Amino acid sequence: MSFLPSCNRRVFLQSLSATALLTTVRPGWGKTIPPIGAQLYTLRKEVVKDLPGTLAAVRKIGITQVEAFPAIYNHPAPELKRIIEDAGLTCPSAHFDYDKLEESVDYAKALGLSYMVCPMLPKAMWSADGFVQAAARYNMIGAKAKNLGMKFAFHNHDYEFLPIKRSGLPDTTGLQLLLEHTDPKLVFWEEDCYWVAQSGNDPLALLKQNERRVRLLHLKDRKANVPASFTMGKDSAFFTEVGTGTIAWPPILKIARETGALLFIEQDETAGPPLESLAISYRNLRKYLA
Repeated sequence: MSFLPSCNRRVFLQSLSATALLTTVRPGWGKTIPPIGAQLYTLRKEVVKDLPGTLAAVRKIGITQVEAFPAIYNHPAPELKRIIEDAGLTCPSAHFDYDKLEESVDYAKALGLSYMVCPMLPKAMWSADGFVQAAARYNMIGAKAKNLGMKFAFHNHDYEFLPIKRSGLPDTTGLQLLLEHTDPKLVFWEEDCYWVAQSGNDPLALLKQNERRVRLLHLKDRKANVPASFTMGKDSAFFTEVGTGTIAWPPILKIARETGALLFIEQDETAGPPLESLAISYRNLRKYLA
């Protein structure tokens, strides 16, 4: 199913690409409203049932970009790229599982990505040694991605903020280890603002401290009066739509506008239909960015 008539799709994509070139010129987005994207994990049940129809519905909301995830990689990369473009969307970024990073680089290139992102580490690696080991692998993948004209980034949850005690050394966190042991020219950060806040930290403060590393943002809000966590389990799931929770979005989006960071709405669980949740977050983001 194509959201746009085939005769108009090419013209639309050409104009969209031209707009992207204009709006991504550094130092940031300027006065234009940056593209608002959606991580398709939010719609994981829908895309498995009807990928073209779901993408058309996403585009109808007003969203222009999507971030892909492994459940739809049963499609060959050229085919998936075509399906996304047929819906009038672009796909600048996608998530790839940690244990499949090396084998995914060529797929990412064929998909036409600017960024390939590792969404999380296996739980067995949530330790000082594990984070350092992951950092070494990220450097290697980052170099491969760079050689193919892409960038590599990691995505955070709350477990990266659990204090780690080290004998004879100051306490640290997984995030600190990842940032310290990765090459800033090869490995970037997709900051998930919810999970930073859920760990008891300030997403704005971390964004300010790491403006050059944070090239992508995940946007969902956090309910009020809920406990912090480091477990990424059911006891940390206090999601709500952007603009309906406790995160102060205007200053975060101001920096994103200045740096040109990509914006993706992503909500792990929704109280109602995910497409309706996506639309609420999109409308509120448009208001903040206007």
